[in-house]
Amino acid sequence: MDRVRSAEEWFGWRPVPQPPLRFRRALARAGKALADYVLDADKSALPRMAKALDRIVDSAHFGKSPKEFRIACLNRAGIAHNWMGVDASNTNAELTTARELFTAGLAIVEPGSHDQARFDYNLGNTLLNLYQRVGDPELLGGAERHCRRAVENAAGDQRLEALCRTGLGSVLRTRIRADGDLSALREALHHVRIAVATAGETPMGHRFKFVLAELLSTRHEMHGGLGDLDEAIALLADAARVRDHMMSPGTLNPIVGTMGTLLRRRFLRTRDPEDLDTAIRLMRELVDGVPDPVPPALTNLGNALLTRYEHGGGLDDLREALDMQLRAVAATKPGDWQAATRHNNAGNALTALWRATGDPHLGDMAVREYRAALELTHDHAPERTSREYNLARALHTRGEESGDPTLLAEAVDAYDAAVRHGLDTAYEWALAAAQQWGAWAAARGDWAEASTAYAGATEAAERLFRTQLLRRDKELWLIESQGLPAVSAYALFRVGAVEDAVVALEAGRGMLLSEVLDQDRARLDDLVGTEHEPLVERYRAAVAASDEAARSGSSPSVLRAARETVEEAIDGIREIPGHERFLHRPDISDVRRAVPADSVVLYLVAGDEAGVAFTMDDAGEVRAVDLPATVDAVAQRAQALLDARDNPARWEGTLDAVTRWAWSAVVEPALAAAGTARRIVLIPFGFLAMLPLHAAWRPGPDGARRYLLDERIVGYAPNIRALEVAERLANQTSADQLAIVVDPETASGQRIGYAEAEAAWVRRWFAEPRVLRGRAADHGSVLTALSGAQVHHFICHGIARPDDPVRDALVLSGDDELTLAEILSLRLTSSGVRLAVLSACDTDRPGTVLPDEVVGFPTGLIQAGFPGVVATQWAVRSEATSLLMARFYQLWRADRRPPHEALCAAQRWLRDTTNEEKIRDLSPAADTPALRSLVRTLRLRDPKARAYGHPAHWAAFSFHGC
Repeated sequence: MDRVRSAEEWFGWRPVPQPPLRFRRALARAGKALADYVLDADKSALPRMAKALDRIVDSAHFGKSPKEFRIACLNRAGIAHNWMGVDASNTNAELTTARELFTAGLAIVEPGSHDQARFDYNLGNTLLNLYQRVGDPELLGGAERHCRRAVENAAGDQRLEALCRTGLGSVLRTRIRADGDLSALREALHHVRIAVATAGETPMGHRFKFVLAELLSTRHEMHGGLGDLDEAIALLADAARVRDHMMSPGTLNPIVGTMGTLLRRRFLRTRDPEDLDTAIRLMRELVDGVPDPVPPALTNLGNALLTRYEHGGGLDDLREALDMQLRAVAATKPGDWQAATRHNNAGNALTALWRATGDPHLGDMAVREYRAALELTHDHAPERTSREYNLARALHTRGEESGDPTLLAEAVDAYDAAVRHGLDTAYEWALAAAQQWGAWAAARGDWAEASTAYAGATEAAERLFRTQLLRRDKELWLIESQGLPAVSAYALFRVGAVEDAVVALEAGRGMLLSEVLDQDRARLDDLVGTEHEPLVERYRAAVAASDEAARSGSSPSVLRAARETVEEAIDGIREIPGHERFLHRPDISDVRRAVPADSVVLYLVAGDEAGVAFTMDDAGEVRAVDLPATVDAVAQRAQALLDARDNPARWEGTLDAVTRWAWSAVVEPALAAAGTARRIVLIPFGFLAMLPLHAAWRPGPDGARRYLLDERIVGYAPNIRALEVAERLANQTSADQLAIVVDPETASGQRIGYAEAEAAWVRRWFAEPRVLRGRAADHGSVLTALSGAQVHHFICHGIARPDDPVRDALVLSGDDELTLAEILSLRLTSSGVRLAVLSACDTDRPGTVLPDEVVGFPTGLIQAGFPGVVATQWAVRSEATSLLMARFYQLWRADRRPPHEALCAAQRWLRDTTNEEKIRDLSPAADTPALRSLVRTLRLRDPKARAYGHPAHWAAFSFHGC
């Protein structure tokens, strides 16, 4: 009896009450069979348990037995038949018997009782199992009705309520996957999270965690959040520690199988080989040595092997993957709700082997499998998009192989369907399909079709971006869509839609920055004091809570709830007359409005075959011209600069060659469309952002070089929205207080030459500057100073980490680092900052992984609230830097030139003037010994010499913002 009671307690069952004497022997046999099944993993015990309980229920005396006894026996008999029915080797008869037993039990229980909740839960579970076998939607609807009533009646019993909520969650997840009803996802997660929170450590708690993991996996498929995947895998790893061989009998170990599937999926995002190797090892445990592996185990192992093949595996992996998938299809019974998935997986393996061998017969087989999958997939199911995409690619390739125009036309339709359905249910697949479709259309020269495809890709990328809560998730999807704004704009240019092209570029560059600026620049002050003030307070409180949740490392569920609250508050403000466009996506009118007076903005794009420049002047006129600049050519020049940086013998020659090419391929054609505005703001895309375009040059008529810097006042901006915000902040902020970091004391003891001279020239123009020198330039003091002054000047070492730019750093005393990640978390707009000058090496090197996000110090400081930033693209001699900074501040503070103009003028001055002329220009301001030291150095040189004519000395500096 101890064994029987242990088995009953594992499920939370009470002993069978009031058993009549005539039934006790059969009841004992049923109890022993239950114990053998639960405690010894004896699958043969299930039929014995069902047979013993059937004898009781079928007895002529059963109807006269005590009601509580009948309720318990009907429930246990139904559960036994349900367990047997889930086994893939059995027919539907067992599930039908379970359905009849649970229905009979519901007829005698008290309405609203816990007994009714148990029967409703069990009947709902049985109907769900039947649905998964035969696919009848009425069964799924019945399962949902019974599970909902079970939740209502389970209140007061913690374990029972958790079980019923989890049952409803499982039904809702199946409905989501069956017909694409996304509204059910949030409700399902709500119910199962409550179940895990209240009963997650009970004997059945691992099952609740398993269902929660499946729901998080479903949400990941739809919205792509890596946090959902991480949480699901952690839940499964925790659940797998519990011994439960009965869970979904016939599938061996669904927890292990699902964990393997999710590890494979995470590998596809992170490329961590340990995830994939672990996934294959787990999946093999469910197949190797098993006489008749079930289809889910076969197809999951096949998927993992195919993934390993695609990332460096051999043909043996591929052939085994195909064998697994074809075996899974063959073992699938009619009506199995996962039949479509197995056909699709078989198509994937056939496609891979087709590509590897070139055998067209395999291509025809793949098309047939994809067609079969789509025929079995509901029109609104989330998986439909990926299957349409797979069919489109197979038709595309097979059509080009065979020259069959019918297949090619069908491929276009399939791509189009994949994008349309994906924008409703699966953004990730919509993005993949649209990008593939757009590239194919562009290769055919069908620019109208390419524009349509890329418009879908842009929409999918934006939706993926908006639905992610963590910066790392946003960055992962931005990696997937890198280059999309450029190719989309080029396609629009080719069809003459230049304004739409500019909007595509503006919306797609610096999205991480723009999201923050959109929050900061929201003009809500005019609503304060009106009847709408509560909406403003609600919005501001929601944004503050969301920011705090992100900074404090809250869980994805908390972050998502916070973001949803922000979205609801935004929707409320948009209902106010005059605020309908609050935080809206930019359009051409926004771009026109943001162009500063007497300025022209140049969007510069390199393409596969050619590039394009779009110009927008302060009158709002948009022009576009071809550029002879290809992506490959730009990448080669950017790499050449990187390779020559540490080779003094090659550096100047390489810089000359790259900037000369930049004039012919980029600057000269763009200037032809730029009009006569004095100021040019460059917004270069891709690796163009890594070239010093302001130093592009051509030979003049007198043989001397003419640089872009000589033609116009040149600056850079992440995008025009950032420029607009910078212009506004610059106009409302003073520049009276200076904080200057001077040569922090580092462990290496490496000092910065001319640091004191440079610091003296900077301090010259401010009444009471705050100086953080040497050991005093520590991390805490510098952070404090950032919010206490309007101008910040750093004379220190810089560290560039292009592969991980948020770890770019300014080196402070004690080798502490002020990283870009820290700067990104700052909000200094309220304290009023005006300018940051980074007189340090490598502070203007955007990350190479996300070039269109221009992640680096200039963008980070603009996000933190600085309207203007001066930064450097490479290391410059200290003396040249000190002279340049001395003249820059002189022109800005004494001559009252705007900072962007002062920097350009100072660069020309450093380049063109003789030592004698430099002494003449600086001497009037050199009124202290510290200031005169730099002038004395010049007096020792040849008075007619121009030592800094080469762009290596002056072109490293660039101005960003306003």
